[in-house]
Amino acid sequence: MVDARLPAEWLGSIRIDNLSDRAFRVLAGALMWCNGQGTDGAVPDRYTKYLHPDGDDPSAFDELERAGLWERTPERFQLKGWSIDLRQSTAEEVSRYREAARRRQKAYRDRQRRTPFVEPTDLSETRSPTGDVTRDGTRHVTADVGSGSLIDSPKERAYERHNVTHNADSPYCPMHPVGTPLPCGACARARTAFEAQQQGARRRGWDCSIDGHKLVADGSCAVCSLRPRRSA
Repeated sequence: MVDARLPAEWLGSIRIDNLSDRAFRVLAGALMWCNGQGTDGAVPDRYTKYLHPDGDDPSAFDELERAGLWERTPERFQLKGWSIDLRQSTAEEVSRYREAARRRQKAYRDRQRRTPFVEPTDLSETRSPTGDVTRDGTRHVTADVGSGSLIDSPKERAYERHNVTHNADSPYCPMHPVGTPLPCGACARARTAFEAQQQGARRRGWDCSIDGHKLVADGSCAVCSLRPRRSA
């Protein structure tokens, strides 16, 4: 699609201001028609009826001719100074622009076809040197996860619970010493016990009979040997 231009200097131009409203509309219609057809300002006689909704208007045509905006030839009207005075794009310029746009689009598509597809990175293989990936990832994912986690056997579960609760020197469980981005209830309990230790619960002489138990996610106490009873 090609747009017609109405130069800003026409606002206040004596030559344009002296045109009647109908003649100015015929001029605007001629600019649009010639740009759309790529005729560089030429309007054949058979197409002048499209320049105004009411059709041909010889008086408006004469007015444009007297203003020096177009001239009449035996078979057409020709707008004068199409690319210089009227500031319109020539058909050749439009063709070059379209060809350049076509080449740019083709080059873009060629680059897209040559770009190899890269599989998304598996988040489980990502490790931060400081373990921050699990500090932020598991805090929200596993904070409320119960005792059922990646530990399957009762023996492993008992070992994990003892080490997590009473060796609270790490915010991660024994199976994930550097953390994991996956949901892990053991890491959630280890983090709770670790935070309780960092807060100095034991150093202040915490007494569960007086102060109450410091419970972790599975109901175990982070201070004493309280463990939830299994239902039969």
